[in-house]
Amino acid sequence: MQIDRTELRKGLARTCPYLLSHHLPSERDRCYSPTVFGRRIHLCARCTGIYPGILVALVASMFASGLAHSSTAALFVVLAFPLPALVDWTITTFTERSGSNGVRTMTGVLLGYGYGVGLSQLFLAADFRIAAVGIVYGVTAGILIYTSQRNQSPYE
Repeated sequence: MQIDRTELRKGLARTCPYLLSHHLPSERDRCYSPTVFGRRIHLCARCTGIYPGILVALVASMFASGLAHSSTAALFVVLAFPLPALVDWTITTFTERSGSNGVRTMTGVLLGYGYGVGLSQLFLAADFRIAAVGIVYGVTAGILIYTSQRNQSPYE
């Protein structure tokens, strides 16, 4: 079997704009767009906060003691911290409000911190209540995404 290098290059060229941002061109206002080495790149504002938030939570779980290890406190973080991101996304998706990238980044930090705490509690403490919270958030987000895209063209 031989790889069609021309087709591979075309595919990479079409997907490259989504490497650091999953947004369509019509949603690039939800991105930071710095110029790096003479090329404009797009970084999802919320994801720019999510990944550092995950890292901080995982590092904190290795060094923290007391309340940080409490399953009740961890469950609260996993329940509450993702909520601002979900609310912000819902408002900016279903209303005319455009939101701001600063808010997206800060809600992303909270979301990421919640993810990191959830990961550590789920895998290190085997707290399966965390999985239940994740399922509820996942189903809720799935319903909202489905609803938002039901009447949209996938190429907008």
